[in-house]
Amino acid sequence: MEHLDSDLKRLMDVKMRPLRPSEVKCMMKQLLEGVKFLHENEVMHRDLKPSNLLVNKMGELKICDFGLSRQLQSESGSYSPGVATLWYRALEVLAGMETYSSAIDMWSMGCIMAEMLLKQVLFKGRCEIEQLRIIYMSSGIGCAKPSGNQLLRGFLALGRTPMLTQLRFDLLNRLLRFDPNKRITTNETLNHGWSRNLNPTFSVSPRNCNSAHLYQEIKEKTITKR
Repeated sequence: MEHLDSDLKRLMDVKMRPLRPSEVKCMMKQLLEGVKFLHENEVMHRDLKPSNLLVNKMGELKICDFGLSRQLQSESGSYSPGVATLWYRALEVLAGMETYSSAIDMWSMGCIMAEMLLKQVLFKGRCEIEQLRIIYMSSGIGCAKPSGNQLLRGFLALGRTPMLTQLRFDLLNRLLRFDPNKRITTNETLNHGWSRNLNPTFSVSPRNCNSAHLYQEIKEKTITKR
């Protein structure tokens, strides 16, 4: 793999504000296409998180760290529990299930998308029990017919940000369904209303993706700390 200058976590850490909507869409489009390729080839990444998403100055995103990746088995296949970094770990894995699917990657992508919009980790527990408690306290997430008001009460931070349009809100809810069988897939995400301009012919536009200004912020922050 070619050298990429930074990763999504570092880019988010140095910004004084959440990523622009165009930047979020550009990053999500590339992440979705990468994960779609993995899932179509029956591979689960199992550790998607901002620090495992490398980004260069043109805003090109590459998925890395496949140390926990596994080939999808038959429906009766079982996998190691406790995979994925805690804050991005799917509910079924937190619950100790050993039979799970590529839907665990979709949960992780929902957490990543929310973090880009909010500039803060969505579910930030210190241990598995606390992580489960925080997720369950976010009332409404995973319901078959979620109420917008319930969801906003559950996500107070999301409810305060103008970054959360109805379409973004709906997509996050579908990515973060409690039931992995009802969780949206990569194809469905790319066909979602929020993603309509992220179809396969959408090109990575430097105007939307160029992150050179973020690298300048990294440089300035590094100099300030000295």
